[in-house]
Amino acid sequence: MESGREELHRAVADALTDNRGASMGELAASAGVSRATLHRVYGNRDDLNVEVYGWLLDQCDTALDSAGIDSGPVLEGFDSLIEESYPLAQSYWLLIATPSLEKVPALLARIEAQDKRIDRFFRRGQDEGVFRPDLPPRWLVYTLGAQVMSTWYLVKDGYAAERDATSLVRRVLLEGVLDPGRG
Repeated sequence: MESGREELHRAVADALTDNRGASMGELAASAGVSRATLHRVYGNRDDLNVEVYGWLLDQCDTALDSAGIDSGPVLEGFDSLIEESYPLAQSYWLLIATPSLEKVPALLARIEAQDKRIDRFFRRGQDEGVFRPDLPPRWLVYTLGAQVMSTWYLVKDGYAAERDATSLVRRVLLEGVLDPGRG
C-alpha cells in the first residue's frame, strides 16, 4: 500500500507523462491537490522533478530486484524483467524526455547504475548461450527499454491489451519480426 507521498509522486508522474511541460498549477490540479500543497511538498519545479524522478528510479530498482536478473535462469529473468518493467514504462519516457535530469549527478549515477545492471544481465545471458553474442549488451538494454516503452504506448493508445504486453515484447525481442512461416 502506497503512502500519501508515494500516491502524490505517482499522480505527479502520471500528470508529467500526459504533459511534461505542465505548470505547477496544472500538475496540482491533475494530482488532485492544491498548488500550495505541491509547493509545500516539493518547493519548486526543479525540486519536484528531482524528487519525482528519484522516486521513479526507486521503483525501477525495486523492479530489477523483483525480476531477479542478478542470478537464476536467464530466460526466467528476462520474462520477469519485462513483466516488472512494463508498469514503469512511463518512467523510461519521462527520463528520456527530460534530458536536463542528466545534469543532476545523483540521478545520472542511478540511471547509469541501472543500465549497467541490465547490461550485466544481458552479458551473462550471452555468456550462457541464451542471447546472441554478436550484439552489444548495451544495445540490448536500450532495445528492451524501447520495446517496453513502445508497448506501453500501444496499450495506452488502445492498440493492444495490457495482458498482451509481456508477450509482445518477448516475441519481438526473442523471435524478431519475420513471419515464422516465411520459407
